[in-house]
Amino acid sequence: MSLYSNSLGVAIAQNTYATDARGEIAALRQLLDRVDLNGLLVQADALHANRPFSSTSSSVAPTS
Repeated sequence: MSLYSNSLGVAIAQNTYATDARGEIAALRQLLDRVDLNGLLVQADALHANRPFSSTSSSVAPTS
C-alpha cells in the first residue's frame, strides 16, 4: 500500500502486507505511524473505518 500526496503528485511512503484483512489493517497503522499527518486528511477504504482502528487516531470529528 502507498500514501499518496495529492498536492505533490507522488507516493510519499509504501508498505507491504499479508493478503488478508488483518494484514492490511496492521500495514496501514505502521505506514501512518511513520509519517507526520498533523493537519492532513487521510482517506482509506471501508475496511479501515472500524471503531478500533479509527479510535487510535488523534483526529478531530469529520468535517462533513
